Amino acid sequence: MATNRIKIGMGEGAVARGPDVLSSAGIGSCVVVTLYDAARKTGGMAHVMLPDSAALPEPVGPFVCADTAVGALLGGLLGQGSLLQDLVAKIVGGAGMFAAYGSESSGIGGQNLRAVRDILQRERIPLAGWDVAGNHGRSVEFHLATGSLIVKALGATDKVV
Repeated sequence: MATNRIKIGMGEGAVARGPDVLSSAGIGSCVVVTLYDAARKTGGMAHVMLPDSAALPEPVGPFVCADTAVGALLGGLLGQGSLLQDLVAKIVGGAGMFAAYGSESSGIGGQNLRAVRDILQRERIPLAGWDVAGNHGRSVEFHLATGSLIVKALGATDKVV
């Protein structure tokens, strides 16, 4: 089976099956959320830009905000036969990229992290790995054949989460 490489931009998401690889770049204060079902080798990725869609003046796509992105990933995975109890999550990002806009805990990166973690906890999806906060950007590759999430940061060694 051929491996498809699926690029996920800001505010986008997708669900796929191994051996496909989902990737996303330019992760700063945004949070990339992945959900994975090892039994079925299926997974999804969302590149979340904001914590809460209710704060926006008009509707946006399902993957832009944390409160809708996790649900959209869940819907896609459950629609492909995954069971909620088989899913694990990993998250990357939430950096404090702009010091003028608050500390890590109060800036948009911290707000995104809190929103994603709260939603995962509410849905009872265990958080199996993370590479979050700091003040640097990241890129990721999510290998659905294995569930490995490779995090790349400029000037740092690649990290498997």
